[in-house]
Amino acid sequence: MKKVDLVIKNARIVTSRDICTGGIAVNDGKIVAICKDPLLPSADSIIDAGGRAVLPGAIDAHVHVYIPGQLSETFETGTKAAAVGGVTTIIEMPSLDELLTTTVKNFEKKKAIGEKEACVDFALHAGEIQEEKDFLEIEDLVRTGAVGFKITMGGGSSAVKNDGIMFESFKRISEAKSVAIVHAENHQLYEFLKNKAVQKGENDPIAYSFSRPNIVEAEAISRAILFAKFAGNKLHVAHMTTKEGVELVRNAKDNWQPVTAEVTPQALLLNKKNYEKCKHYLIMNPPVREKEDNLALWKALNDGTVDCIVTDHCAYSKEEKNVGLKNIWDTPPGIPGLETIMGLLISEGVNKNRIELKRLVQLCCENPARIFGLYPRKGVIQVGSDADFMIIDLKKEEVIQSDKFQCIGECTPFEGWRIKGKPILTVVRGQIVADNGNIIGKPGYGKFIPSPKVISEE
Repeated sequence: MKKVDLVIKNARIVTSRDICTGGIAVNDGKIVAICKDPLLPSADSIIDAGGRAVLPGAIDAHVHVYIPGQLSETFETGTKAAAVGGVTTIIEMPSLDELLTTTVKNFEKKKAIGEKEACVDFALHAGEIQEEKDFLEIEDLVRTGAVGFKITMGGGSSAVKNDGIMFESFKRISEAKSVAIVHAENHQLYEFLKNKAVQKGENDPIAYSFSRPNIVEAEAISRAILFAKFAGNKLHVAHMTTKEGVELVRNAKDNWQPVTAEVTPQALLLNKKNYEKCKHYLIMNPPVREKEDNLALWKALNDGTVDCIVTDHCAYSKEEKNVGLKNIWDTPPGIPGLETIMGLLISEGVNKNRIELKRLVQLCCENPARIFGLYPRKGVIQVGSDADFMIIDLKKEEVIQSDKFQCIGECTPFEGWRIKGKPILTVVRGQIVADNGNIIGKPGYGKFIPSPKVISEE
């Protein structure tokens, strides 16, 4: 083989199916060979993995890094955080903002901003779908590159106006061969319980969880699954948090319905007991639950009910979050996660025998790529795929400190957690973008990764 751009040698190469020793050859941003070290070609650059685990770069299929008018976060700060955290592709999730991506015009504007600022690769979901006008360009948006469509069923001003709009959206998403992504909460029930709590003067952080009990999520997941069954669309349940949700998704899968689900590290590792220490910094949608919900989600990760792990990254400054000191109901919901996702999952998952390393590759790399049409370009170590990697040191210890974050987030409920195991090197398309917490990649290096509809028509 001719000389190549990059070789990674002395590696434990981890895929969803196998762990083997050897090396990887990269040319023009693509993997061109996987073989034993003596068979590797000469290269312009060589990375010695030192016997450490080399995984596909993580794909975070649910992040908020660009919500003009709501967030100070940008594609630049968010993707720098991703690079440090071993995430080589983000999928930006829309919210109700000044650049609502329900039209091709706005989608193209957001794409252009990402291409100018991103340090890692990115794809885009479209949405929020609220009104009839918001589902009119679904097919055109898929052709423009959208990989999924967000619909918030409840819990704020972003909520879809009625079930008819949601059902019609599902049908159009099905026709476009895309994926409907639901933030599953019963809007009417949540609003009723919230107003009841406010009237009683309840202002403790735990009141936030009580205003959104498990039934708020479970009813919405149940309704979304039923609607998707009749509409014939692929359904993806965002940031699932409840044991009841797990059973509903498991039953749908058992009936061969195309339903997938994601969870977050915070839903796996935090619960209502953490309010005592974290207070308003733990406010997010959906809220934290009980220990039994944590356990049900871990089980669901291992039995195939849950398909991927995401961050739902949504970072705020302390000043923005501290609104909750006076009124918990005014606290902006969300926490940062891009820098901590892999460290937490390796430390609390792999190193504590809650999950195998190969299964982690499925959940954080391969499955999100498959669900949203990025596979096999992304999410896998195989010849022809993009050369996206993270090198993991399973023994490296570190304390999570938000003052070291690359994102704009200044507070995290994981502050002070001691983790063991984390990404130490991140490579995107053959180029190092982060090295031991230091950013190497430059804004504008990240590429837009379109839906498979676009790729097939190129």
